[in-house]
Amino acid sequence: MSHEIRVGDTVAYTDSFVDRQHLCPSDLRSARGKVTALRRLDSGVILADIQWDVHGLPKRVNIKNLTRA
Repeated sequence: MSHEIRVGDTVAYTDSFVDRQHLCPSDLRSARGKVTALRRLDSGVILADIQWDVHGLPKRVNIKNLTRA
């Protein structure tokens, strides 16, 4: 990833992530959220806690599926 996602950033799902989903891709494509925390798992995966502008989306997302918006 050429840029890091940080707390306070506004993010969106990456196009490649949305393209792999079978659930309301238009909602996923237009969703924006604010990163409120980052959590590194023992495996090294980094999850972002996100406050989305669309209801029903996961509150915690792997940052590899996000891009700054």
